[in-house]
Amino acid sequence: MTQSTPKPLIIFDWDGTLADSMDMCVAGVAGALERMGLPPAPRERMMACNGPLYEDSADIMGIDPARREEFLRLRTECEDAAVAIHQKLFPGVREMLTELKDRASLAIASNGRPEYLAASLKLLGLEDVFTDVQGRAVGKVKAELIQMLLDRIPHTGACMVGDALGDLTSAHACGLPALFVSYGYHKPDDWKEADAAVKTPKEIPAAALALCARSR
Repeated sequence: MTQSTPKPLIIFDWDGTLADSMDMCVAGVAGALERMGLPPAPRERMMACNGPLYEDSADIMGIDPARREEFLRLRTECEDAAVAIHQKLFPGVREMLTELKDRASLAIASNGRPEYLAASLKLLGLEDVFTDVQGRAVGKVKAELIQMLLDRIPHTGACMVGDALGDLTSAHACGLPALFVSYGYHKPDDWKEADAAVKTPKEIPAAALALCARSR
């Protein structure tokens, strides 16, 4: 949906920022390993697959290159089945989005598969909250996904909200300020490139709108 009057644009990462999808990710990876007849992996190692490019998870898990495509296919199947069981929002995120949706255009830039994002938004009742959703696109890095949204959505200033260093550096590559959220599964030094940081979803509206105003 295109806004008739441009507003500030707030671009959110999905996994780890809005969605607490860690259990879903772990279930998908664990299911793939089991179906491949491979031994179980430590939870911490499977958790590392939540956030990077989907294709990178095969390397993270040390999958034999000859079985890489098999792993990715099975992970997709297992993860799709796990969405309805494990997908959830971080506490306070729904209320935060409700507060923001009339004050700004909201969008998602994620390395997640478009089908996964669509299923998650439908399950969580968020289909009408976001002006646009840009999921993984072949050959595109996160900064390019953000730029695609910037090119499509009229706005009066914009910022990126994320939980990982890659979100912040990708925003900066597009000339945007970046807001870091510290309630997810970030690494200790991820926040250092942030223009601002928050500890709870409740703090996001004021912080994000202030960064949008700076970017005009």
